[in-house]
Amino acid sequence: MRAGLLLSLFVVLVLPALALAQAAETAGVITEIKPGRGRVEVQAAGGTDWRLARPLLALRAGDTVRTTDDAVTVVLLSGGRGTTRVAGAGSSFTVPAAVAGAGQGRKARALVQASLGYLAGTTKESSQAALATRSGGRPPVIIGPRNGRVLPEALAFEWLGSRFTKYTVRVVDPAGSVVTRREVTGARWDYPADAPALSAGLRYTLQVSAPGQPAQEAWFEVVDAARARAVAADLAALEQEMGPGVGPTSRAVLRAGLLAQQELLDDARRVVVAALAQDRDEPTLHLLLGDLYTRTGLPDLAAESFDEARFLLNK
Repeated sequence: MRAGLLLSLFVVLVLPALALAQAAETAGVITEIKPGRGRVEVQAAGGTDWRLARPLLALRAGDTVRTTDDAVTVVLLSGGRGTTRVAGAGSSFTVPAAVAGAGQGRKARALVQASLGYLAGTTKESSQAALATRSGGRPPVIIGPRNGRVLPEALAFEWLGSRFTKYTVRVVDPAGSVVTRREVTGARWDYPADAPALSAGLRYTLQVSAPGQPAQEAWFEVVDAARARAVAADLAALEQEMGPGVGPTSRAVLRAGLLAQQELLDDARRVVVAALAQDRDEPTLHLLLGDLYTRTGLPDLAAESFDEARFLLNK
């Protein structure tokens, strides 16, 4: 109860201050952008020069977004005002100032602004890390959960490896007790319902190994039930604040931003990966995924995602 109260106070009192500190004048964010054969450009409020827009670009009131040829972009507005789609030759949109009192309530607006604040601060430049060649002869690379906290629902472990290799997966608790599954094929293992329940607040170690290769490790911690309920409530409030007019890609970007802002990076990654399955050509999703990989210590995957985002923006 006390933890839930503290979290509620944090959301209502602290998150607005953090959001203001990160993006004091953010009135919107570009959440979708597909240049096609044209261009998406932004002119700053009161300015005369046009510059190329980029994914997750923070916009101020008075900024103007325009498209040429068959370019399309979507601007997600702060204050629970939904999205605006700008598409085709000669189309433009000037970002309006937020209206005081708009949206469902102060907490919901704070959640949206916190997500926008995170998104506006994501990595903007591609990593220069050299991409590793993946093959059956290389140790698996743990993707998630990876050195962070996760929600307890539908806990799954993922790694990069060969589909022909049989892996041994272990979950080790602080006391040294082990849950082991051998001959796991593929690159994912769902924590079984008949295995011992994982305790909140304990740091577990995930080990993935293959014959003749050293075991790879990452730690994770399951959040407690009170925080999981609070996160679920925050996501529900975020959905309500967005309203029905926000499309699935922008909705996923905002959800991932809120989860990442609350340091649930693997849950955010899973939201982005699911969105990419439906919208593979959206550079914003690739950029956001690259940022999440960077934050979880996976520079090669980050570089791959950033390169894909750059390719989609410049093809």
